Amino acid sequence: MDFLVKLACAVRRSSGLMRARAWIAVGILAAVAPAQAAEQVKVRLDFLPYGLHGPFYLAQEKGWFKEKGLEVEIEDGNGTGPALALMAANKYDIAQISLGALPIARDKGMPVKAIAAILRKGDWGLVVDEKSGIKTPRDLEGKTILYSAGSAETPFIDIYLKRVGVDKAKVNMVNVDLSAKIASYMGGKGDAMLSAVPLYTIKGLTPRPSHGILFSEAGINVPSFGLVANEATIAKRPQVLQDFVAVFQRAWNEARTSAGADEAVAALIKHRPNAKLNPALMKAQIEAVYPYLSTEASQGKPLLWMPPSDWKDAVDVMADLKLIKAGTRPESIYTNQFVPGL
Repeated sequence: MDFLVKLACAVRRSSGLMRARAWIAVGILAAVAPAQAAEQVKVRLDFLPYGLHGPFYLAQEKGWFKEKGLEVEIEDGNGTGPALALMAANKYDIAQISLGALPIARDKGMPVKAIAAILRKGDWGLVVDEKSGIKTPRDLEGKTILYSAGSAETPFIDIYLKRVGVDKAKVNMVNVDLSAKIASYMGGKGDAMLSAVPLYTIKGLTPRPSHGILFSEAGINVPSFGLVANEATIAKRPQVLQDFVAVFQRAWNEARTSAGADEAVAALIKHRPNAKLNPALMKAQIEAVYPYLSTEASQGKPLLWMPPSDWKDAVDVMADLKLIKAGTRPESIYTNQFVPGL
């Protein structure tokens, strides 16, 4: 745009027919410039459409991405693992994943970093059937737990059971494909399911009345959903990432209110009409994660900012489990450089 300003100044110094033609040229260039300047951004989601995708579509519907000169393409996902593999191959610019899987991926050499944390409090744990008789962790013995071997939360079950004094040999662990786990549990199989707790314990809206037992209650604190980017994108397109995160922060701040959540759900359903989404459930899923947006260490900090102490706790737990190398530096896993309002 600096070029257009200089050209306009030159036009003012011209006269007659030349000035008229020049002003036409300036007008054409001004109209074309914004379209040429739009930055293409490919986003990979963690799964098929559900409530927590609402803020992405709210930002699209409101035109906030375009205000920042971003042309954003959003695609569904099929889990955190596949999303990380695609990000490592630099197939997308940004992905939403379960951040607890990130240190393990980086330990395997994937050049991906967290750039924003949506749910800063860990939401992993056990979704438990209200009729199962499971009231405390000790009640898990003799019960059946559904899990998916490739899920981000699965590596933490051993240390959880050990910390709560449960003999894993006395628990019937049944591996179910990730695409079928939730449907299997909601359909009545098993007594509990290893998963994200708040999304599947919504009273009156989930098919199987359930309550949650959180890993965090046993001191296993791992950040949940957030955004990641490839290190190459971080190095080459920092302004694009900064603009995207700023818009995303704005969208989530809106979604933190009841009216904003309604708008986010409406935008989600409008952009994904074939998904046949239940608006009441979608809103309830957004509202269910409000308590997970912040931790004690993030108090007074802007939404999406990641507390160094929280990441240190997560890395320490993973190192103890030998999921990652001892001595892994937490600051190598994430960056807060793109979060506005610090």
